[in-house]
Amino acid sequence: MMRFWNDPKLESKYFGTTSPFADVNNTSPIFNAVMVVSTRNIIPGFDDGTFKPLQGVSGTEALNIIRNLKAKL
Repeated sequence: MMRFWNDPKLESKYFGTTSPFADVNNTSPIFNAVMVVSTRNIIPGFDDGTFKPLQGVSGTEALNIIRNLKAKL
C-alpha cells in the first residue's frame, strides 16, 4: 500500500499516535498500515470502534474495498 501511494513518509506517519481502534494497539506491527487504509476510507473499520484485522472479509466487503480504492485513483 505504501508503494501504491508513492509516499515514503507513509511508512512511519502514524507511529506514536493514538489508535482509534480498540483491537489495534499503536505498537502493533500492522498499526501504520491500518491507519493508512482507514484514514483514506479504503477500509473504514466497524461501527463498534474496532478494525478486526484478523477477521476475513466477505465478497461484499472485498468489493467495497476495491470500490473505495478505485475511487482514490
